[in-house]
Amino acid sequence: MVKIAVILISILASSAFFGCASGGKQEVATGSESGKMQIKDKSGFEKEIGPAEINYQSAVQFLAAGNYDEAISHLKTATTLKPDYLVAWSELGSVLTKMKDFKGGIDAYEKALALSPGNKAYISAIAYNYLYLENYDKSEEYYTKLAEMDSLSYEAHVHLGFIYQKKNDTDRAIYEYEKALAAQPNDATTIGTLSGLYEKKGDDAKKMEYLRKAVEAAPDNYRFKVQLGSAYMKKKDFVNAAPIFEDLARNYPDEAAYHQNLGLILSQMPDRKAEAPAELEKTLELKGSDAYVSGILALVYNELKRYDKAIAAAKKGLEAKAGQEPLLYYQWGVALSKLENYDEATVMFQKVVATKDPQWSEAANKEIARQERLKKIAEQKKQQG
Repeated sequence: MVKIAVILISILASSAFFGCASGGKQEVATGSESGKMQIKDKSGFEKEIGPAEINYQSAVQFLAAGNYDEAISHLKTATTLKPDYLVAWSELGSVLTKMKDFKGGIDAYEKALALSPGNKAYISAIAYNYLYLENYDKSEEYYTKLAEMDSLSYEAHVHLGFIYQKKNDTDRAIYEYEKALAAQPNDATTIGTLSGLYEKKGDDAKKMEYLRKAVEAAPDNYRFKVQLGSAYMKKKDFVNAAPIFEDLARNYPDEAAYHQNLGLILSQMPDRKAEAPAELEKTLELKGSDAYVSGILALVYNELKRYDKAIAAAKKGLEAKAGQEPLLYYQWGVALSKLENYDEATVMFQKVVATKDPQWSEAANKEIARQERLKKIAEQKKQQG
């Protein structure tokens, strides 16, 4: 008799909460000695529900109120009282997953799947929970089932692609991601992932193809644009790289890296070289100082025959005291030589040689000898004049 009384008190408490939470507008419940209740649904029809249903309805109300612990408790009671209560098992799996109890979620969804064999939603949920537990073998098993049931399932193929990527099976990952794209052709994230996988395989053509597709699918995604522009730069395809970084520099004017890349690109385009200094100067304005950018700026100014500007850029780079001395002294020397200050130019080239830099020292040695020849020619012209 004591146990029966406890059960009845629990039922009445649950039904009391349910009536209060619903405001008494949707359902009206009345108890009975059998532990069942008569309720009126939204349409006004009376129906009888048992203890399991009462706990389930209480759980729904607790969920609506954001009280997940109480909801879980009532759902567990409902499934204990009624082991074949499909909707309760399903809801329990959902709540446990939301609370990041992935093992509990799997158990609940497995019960639901046993009651509803072949249910895609439950198979997917189980696979998802195993994925979060990093049990890739079990997750693969369930997503494979889902793919076998629906060959066009984006969810199954994209997650299988992720799983194979984690397993370092690049070829299978590519296969699954491409199957996912067949279902959702404009999925920019998957397109970008495929580009990276093809790069890993060393397939440059496919890498570039998918990068272009990613930019087309998500034109506002700056990361894809940076990757595509950088890939063009690496291939020395400056004609295609330039408009990408122009767009980035225009939309993100305070991002020094975009101005720097655009400046470097323009410096390699004879018909647009004159535009390069403005971008490189903007880079320095945003960064404050950068020895390498200053060196490139000095080089470009020399090529544009703006020698005073080249010397100023070289000096600014050296003031940063951040390396690049061989490049900076060399460009300073070139500018002085062009201004016919051969002795001063020789001093700069000697400083380059002193660094023993493998890239610049040999060229600087040649320039030292050249300055002597140029100096003699200048003296001869002066005498003849």
